[in-house]
Amino acid sequence: MVAPPANWNRYVRSVHPPLLANTITTSASKLCRNSIINSYEFVRSTPARHQQRTSWNHWQLRDVVLCPSTKPELYSIYRCNVDKYDISKQQSTRVLGDLEFDPVTMAVGGDFIVVGGQRAELAVARLSDPMSRTVVRSGGSINNFVTLDRAPSVLPRRRFRDSAAFVDDGVTSVNIMNNHSLPRLLVCNNDRTVRLMSLPDLELITELTFPTAVNYAAVSPDGTKMCVVGDTNQVFLFNKRGDSFEKIANLFASNDASFSCDWSQSSELFAVGSQDGCVTVWDVRSQHKLVQLETYQHGRSRGACRNVKFSPTGSVDLLAFSEHTSFVNIVDTRSFDKRQILRVGTNLYSDLIDLFEPDSPTIGTHDTQITGLRFAADSSALFVGLEDSILEYTVDRINRYSFSSTEII
Repeated sequence: MVAPPANWNRYVRSVHPPLLANTITTSASKLCRNSIINSYEFVRSTPARHQQRTSWNHWQLRDVVLCPSTKPELYSIYRCNVDKYDISKQQSTRVLGDLEFDPVTMAVGGDFIVVGGQRAELAVARLSDPMSRTVVRSGGSINNFVTLDRAPSVLPRRRFRDSAAFVDDGVTSVNIMNNHSLPRLLVCNNDRTVRLMSLPDLELITELTFPTAVNYAAVSPDGTKMCVVGDTNQVFLFNKRGDSFEKIANLFASNDASFSCDWSQSSELFAVGSQDGCVTVWDVRSQHKLVQLETYQHGRSRGACRNVKFSPTGSVDLLAFSEHTSFVNIVDTRSFDKRQILRVGTNLYSDLIDLFEPDSPTIGTHDTQITGLRFAADSSALFVGLEDSILEYTVDRINRYSFSSTEII
């Protein structure tokens, strides 16, 4: 039997001890080679493997896999191209090919696809006519993330506690907002701005300036809040009304830059993933840290959190976050006291080194690069992008739909 890592009990740093009185209770007997710490199984540990190659074109921007609709299809970046993969048919179709730049972020919504590049490039096309694309330059530097604005959702009166959520994508962060007669695009740029632009003409509507390069922005599912993160540990929280934004809080995550953020389905919780391997969760109603989590490889450069996603629908109530390489973490957002850690990839030699020789000088030479992380729109699956394929983990929704009497408000 292999002893747990020395720092395993630091995975959860409780900010609200009464809420998290029982943190991680994993025993050494529950350690296994494939998932390291696997006291709970929110997804089936053996994934389906889709032969769809993906690539990251900026070492810190790892959000190149999208599942934008209830259709069984994925969009992903591979080199200078964007591909659509039909999951049911296992067929790949090139949507945008031979772009004049290396894309680092993309957004898909309605009939539009938008791709951002490292020299302020923005490519816009209609899915119904991708050959008639337009390429412009927007901003003074890398478009770190792009996403489409979302229509406000109608939330039920009675909700399960801390139910989970979803937001959008990108490198100059592009977010396509659909609660207007014409869709809107959010672009996050290294020039310290977030720009709200119209589609398809890319006219500037609103520009927000920040004291740091902006890496990611996420609009809440109800359309009333926005979270913005960048190259410092600051987290900027806004009220949103149509095309207007009002800053309401300046929060602080961990001790390093942040590259991803997301909102829960209820629009009450939001999470920020940071480069030092911390994931911080807030309740927007109090603006106090609810909990701070750590990646499995926390303390090492490959343990940086690159992507954080809430499950978008139903009562699945999960938070997933990927590390720079090799590991994906899945946490129960009803109590934050249960997690599953997946070791992605199939390299047995690498797994054995991780377990038995954690201080080996070859520890970083067999890592699996993670390019993206995304829940299916109906929360039935979790997709993990790798360089040679996309993994599909089936979510155990039947088990997640079971509640104890204390978990229903």
